[in-house]
Amino acid sequence: MARALPTEPQWQELAQAARYNAVVLAKLCKLTTRQLQRRFRHALGCSPQAWLDGQRILAAKQLLLSGYSVKGTASELHFKQTSHFCRQFKMSNDMTALEFVALHRVNGKGRSQITDVAHR
Repeated sequence: MARALPTEPQWQELAQAARYNAVVLAKLCKLTTRQLQRRFRHALGCSPQAWLDGQRILAAKQLLLSGYSVKGTASELHFKQTSHFCRQFKMSNDMTALEFVALHRVNGKGRSQITDVAHR
C-alpha cells in the first residue's frame, strides 16, 4: 500500500527536522527520494526541494520580521553561506532581505502578512 504524504500540520515540522533537505525529508517520510518526488509532483505540482526552498524562505521572512539579522537568519535556517541565503531570498522575492524588512517596517506590516507557500 502506498504511503501518503504527511498531513498538513506536519509539513513545517518535517521541513525543519529535515533541515530543508529533500533527501533527509524522504528518509523522515520513510520513502525513497524518487517516491517522494512522484508524490510531491502529484499532490503539489512541484519537487520536494522546490517546496522545501519555499518553506525555508517563508521561515526566513518570519525570522527577519521578528528581529533576526540576515546572518542570524541564514545560520538558523542552515544555509552554509550567508551569501547563498541572500541570493536565494532575492530570487524568491525580487528584493533583498534588508529591503524586505525595511518595506514591512514602513508599511507597518508584520508576520500576519506572510502567506504560507505550502498551499501554492
